[in-house]
Amino acid sequence: MANPDVEEIAAELAESGSHLGPGTQGWIDDAQLAAVSAAAEAADLPVHLVLVVPPEHGDLYFGDDLLVRVHDAGGPDGLYIGVNHLWARNHEDGPPNDPTVRGGELDLALQQWGDVGGSSDLTRDVEHVLSYANGPGEAYPFGEGLVRVVESLAEGTFADLVTAADEGLDVRLAASREEREEGGSGTSTSHATPERDSGDSGSVVTGVVLVLLAVVALAAGVAWVRRRRQTAAPRAFVLPESVLDRVRAAEDAELERRARAEVLALGESIDAAEMSGSGSTAWAAALDHYEAAGRLIPPSGAVDSLDAVGALVLAGRGREALAAARRGRTFSPSRPCFLNPLHGAADGDRTLEHGGGETKAPICRTCRRGLEAGRRPDILDVVVHGRPRHYFETDREPWASTGFGALEVDLVGRVQRGTR
Repeated sequence: MANPDVEEIAAELAESGSHLGPGTQGWIDDAQLAAVSAAAEAADLPVHLVLVVPPEHGDLYFGDDLLVRVHDAGGPDGLYIGVNHLWARNHEDGPPNDPTVRGGELDLALQQWGDVGGSSDLTRDVEHVLSYANGPGEAYPFGEGLVRVVESLAEGTFADLVTAADEGLDVRLAASREEREEGGSGTSTSHATPERDSGDSGSVVTGVVLVLLAVVALAAGVAWVRRRRQTAAPRAFVLPESVLDRVRAAEDAELERRARAEVLALGESIDAAEMSGSGSTAWAAALDHYEAAGRLIPPSGAVDSLDAVGALVLAGRGREALAAARRGRTFSPSRPCFLNPLHGAADGDRTLEHGGGETKAPICRTCRRGLEAGRRPDILDVVVHGRPRHYFETDREPWASTGFGALEVDLVGRVQRGTR
């Protein structure tokens, strides 16, 4: 699939508020799209739809990355709704966890810039409503749910939908607990035990989770695990160690390639910005992040897998800083998901139980929702002395103690000081 033209999409959003790429027209019908547009226009709600079929194999956060790039290319401020992944469904999957389309579920990407309907961040609540507010804790069909969300925002009744989603999630959690109790303890894998957050109404749950998890058999030098949809795990097939070594090497090489490409792209964007000599602190931050990322990926020689992840995080923050500089805004670095910084930005703190203690750390929407549904989170692993370990359990610095910037914001300073 060709890379989407982000400047063309940005222009479409400025004109019509939506972009429907090839193969996505069946996800929302013409009447639903017209209803969304009419409600948004009547209430002056900047809601932007960016529907692009994600690659079948590739970045699990394709949609979030695309939304950021479209906004950076001049897309208007507002609430952006896109798609990270299209999950296939079958009759054994049980109730859907995500908004549905014909033959699958949409793992949504949501980003927001500026105020929408009196809120500076609707992303969590919108996803929550689309996933749990359709009856007793079930997900909406995507088009129908989007109409409900935008019309309720226009009418000022969106808080009622959030309450319905809270109640729906409670129903799902109760059913999940009951199922586990009936099923006994037939698995050695620790389960998540999320609890309702007693804070503001926009919050969903505070996940209290055991992060001592069974290691995936095909753990790579740096690995992420595809979302599990099966109700029962298939019998493991043990690959020869030589095959595992080749898999790890291939995945590490791909991670290095991606890091080099991202850092190179940031450098080219900085060169094209023509802001040299600017006194903007955001511009200075963009330069600092570019320099720090470049330190981690020398032009020759192999790149350590965790350093490649660090370079990706720094390059992403560098793009954020550059976008802020172009718009004359203050730069505040986003915090990546603590469990796996490759997931992108976190959407809130959660208390995680680990090693007999507790750690309060930011995690992303996907990890949070996985914990809510009782799925093991996708944790960034690295091979140490031939065995995969969670990166934060190692002595690899500055990554373990900072969480790649999730726990300590000044990641550039740590890299520049050489505390590795």
